[in-house]
Amino acid sequence: MDLANRGAALALHRGGSTQVSIAEQLQIPRSTIQSFLSVHHKDPISDEALADRPRAGRPRATTEKQDRLLHRTILKDASMQTDDLAQHISGGGSMMVSDRTIRRRAAEWGLYHRVQRKTPALTRSHVQKRLDFAHAHIDWTIDDWSRVLFSDESSVQCGSNHGQQWIWRRIDEAWVDGKTQPTIKVATTMKFWSSMSAAGPGSLHIIEESLTSDSYLKILQQHLIADGTRLCGSDFLFQQDNHPSHKTERIQRFLEEKGIQELPWPPNSPDFSPIENMFSVLKRLVAERSPPSKDDLIRITIEEWENLGSEYTRSRVIIT
Repeated sequence: MDLANRGAALALHRGGSTQVSIAEQLQIPRSTIQSFLSVHHKDPISDEALADRPRAGRPRATTEKQDRLLHRTILKDASMQTDDLAQHISGGGSMMVSDRTIRRRAAEWGLYHRVQRKTPALTRSHVQKRLDFAHAHIDWTIDDWSRVLFSDESSVQCGSNHGQQWIWRRIDEAWVDGKTQPTIKVATTMKFWSSMSAAGPGSLHIIEESLTSDSYLKILQQHLIADGTRLCGSDFLFQQDNHPSHKTERIQRFLEEKGIQELPWPPNSPDFSPIENMFSVLKRLVAERSPPSKDDLIRITIEEWENLGSEYTRSRVIIT
């Protein structure tokens, strides 16, 4: 009941109306009127008197000692799961706290259960080269980045398990060392090569054999100049990672003969390239459609790739 109905109910009651009559006039269940009057029948008719009274609330499910133990344990082992934490702070007793209680306590300390982010495993040399790349391109404009044709290979697997690891962390610790999950690329069901720029997605080429210098050269001969010119203009910059098949003498000679300028790329830096993010989205979209066969997998992958249009690719390349 709101305060207006509470005041009206109390006034009608003091005027001699029965609970049934009050319920009918106010269109409120009689049981509600009865409960209200049993508490407020002697109160003055005012907002302060008729407002809800303070309640004691439910006792905390954990003691201060358990809270301290929980806090220390989460900070020591961020990968410990809620059921293990509940078992740990209960000391093996029968009074187990719930998963929800563990999450609430952690939230009080600014800690939330999140999927562990994946990052490349980097050496000091990798870190320095990434830093050098960032410094070299810090003043690049939107027009500069719009000239870049990003490329890479990736793989898609129907119903794949990405092995998400949940950890405890603070809001600003998503990319902190020790809170991320190092990854290594592995081959899956279907592999493909593609490109993209701020202007849109490039061709999607299905790779039916192992990626060698010869097979990679055929891909570039078939798609590179056409995709680059269409998406970036004739003076485009070509980005590729440092896979061995990309750096052979044959590939470098082809790029020189065609007058294609390459954007130097730091090693082990897939997270720098916007096409990696695009591939992640593609894999999720394909998985949601659950292709039942390899032919369906190829067809759906191509459809979803082409549906990721220029509005999406521009948002990946250019952040304003």
